[in-house]
Amino acid sequence: MPGAGGASAETFDAAGARCRVILDGWRSVSPRFVFRGYSEDVQGPFVREHLDADGKLRGPIAALLIESGDGLVLVDAGMGRFTGLGRFAEGVDAGHLRGELAELGVRPSDVRCVVITHGHADHVGGLLGPGNEPAFPDARHVIARIEAEFWGSPAAAALPDDAGVPAATALAALLDAGLLDAIEGEATAASSVRVIAAPGHTPGHVGVVVGDALLWCGDALVSPLNVPHPEWTSASDMDEPTNGRTRRALLARAADEDLVVAGSHLAVAGTIHRAGDGFELVPR
Repeated sequence: MPGAGGASAETFDAAGARCRVILDGWRSVSPRFVFRGYSEDVQGPFVREHLDADGKLRGPIAALLIESGDGLVLVDAGMGRFTGLGRFAEGVDAGHLRGELAELGVRPSDVRCVVITHGHADHVGGLLGPGNEPAFPDARHVIARIEAEFWGSPAAAALPDDAGVPAATALAALLDAGLLDAIEGEATAASSVRVIAAPGHTPGHVGVVVGDALLWCGDALVSPLNVPHPEWTSASDMDEPTNGRTRRALLARAADEDLVVAGSHLAVAGTIHRAGDGFELVPR
């Protein structure tokens, strides 16, 4: 993905539905966060060339804007005012999505639908305005029912570093405004936009397929190295075995249906090819 700025954001033509990656910002994190159980012998040879001077991996925090036949659809909304929340805040420069949309001439009221892939702060923080009001007041907000239920549960409230606060706050505001639509299974969010189950990273994490051409995987994949190594899960994956199965299923679907794969933290988008029993990413 190119550097920050709406004019330079990556774009896709998904069978006539124009899609634009919107950069909310960037994060620099330890490879031990991106790859749980990081080993210099196992992951190190593949990862070391990508580390910065501080030994961190730098990656995007991105959303997706889709020009569907039913109007603008936004997939996730960045960190918003929750940029400083949590133990990884020091390595994050985010909360820029609203400004990026403005540079494109997109007003919050222009967005007709928001798909929420999951409830982590870097995906839901931007759903709120400065007074905790919905940031996209004229949009239907789509989330998996199991995901919404989790972030309203005692288990989410007990997460360390107040990790459950952004989702609980945002979902409550959307529910109060009558803007939240909880779905189950695969569902159509808008013309050419399908929401698909992709659990594991969180209980009800979803992906989005646009025009049978683009698969936005959210956080099911967080590194290009997850393509040849789907078993290298992240410290933020809540259910590692399930996410590993989800990754393999998404990669198989992308390979079989010739889908371009992109995601919230993937610095590289491309097509997926089968390689023996595994997969490889061919960048665009």
